[in-house]
Amino acid sequence: MALTRLPEQLLPQQLLLIPGQYRNSVEPLAQQECVSWLKANACYAETLMTVCSGTLLLADAGLLEGRRCTTHHTLIEQLQAKAPKAKVQSDCIFIEDGRYLTSAGISTGIDTMLYWLTRACGHSLALAVAREMVLYLRRSGQEPQLGAWLEGRNHVDERLHRVQDAICAAPSQTWRIETLATQAAMSERHFRRRFKSLTGMLVGEYIMGLRLQRAKTLMTETPWTLARVAEASGFGDERQLRRIWARHEKVSPSVWRRASSQKLLD
Repeated sequence: MALTRLPEQLLPQQLLLIPGQYRNSVEPLAQQECVSWLKANACYAETLMTVCSGTLLLADAGLLEGRRCTTHHTLIEQLQAKAPKAKVQSDCIFIEDGRYLTSAGISTGIDTMLYWLTRACGHSLALAVAREMVLYLRRSGQEPQLGAWLEGRNHVDERLHRVQDAICAAPSQTWRIETLATQAAMSERHFRRRFKSLTGMLVGEYIMGLRLQRAKTLMTETPWTLARVAEASGFGDERQLRRIWARHEKVSPSVWRRASSQKLLD
């Protein structure tokens, strides 16, 4: 399908999607034309959704003043400079503020679209789309861009990536070294050494990091008690969650939870 010029006036739309730009490949004149068009037509869309650097166009158009927003972690400072009165957040993969939905990158743009689709058309349709796209993990938006899910993945060993994918898909499951080593087609001793060498952490540390991230997500998104959060995250009980928590956080779970809830309201 060939690209066409933007319409002089946008007809009322449920959703206006602003895709990411290829950094410096867009001609300044064309970019300014897009910015001018957004200033004149953004009001005709019920929801404005950006992917990655698309958020910068909204900033250039002056549409983010006082809004919570995000973009790719490498562009956060640029977004802050373009929209000094916006509430720029770097610790989430997408964020909603009124009719604005901004996301951190291309893959998180899929999460953002599924979120909007759930709200606009219902869970069943969004789930069907996710299945068609072979997406096994739906994210809520509050996950950090560079959180536990990406730690220890900067290597090229497909066998370890396969194991890490399995753990990420079900961090609360009981994972035994012998099972993981078999999945990686290695001896247990070699698996332990290889995992530590390539990820910089022990297998148990990796699993606990994912469980802790899962617990934080549940604490942010649900009213569950800490005991229930611990059980759903794979810690077994509240005592074990608190013990691991104290190794990584300076404040208690209750203080952290209140601060996170307030942050979402700000």
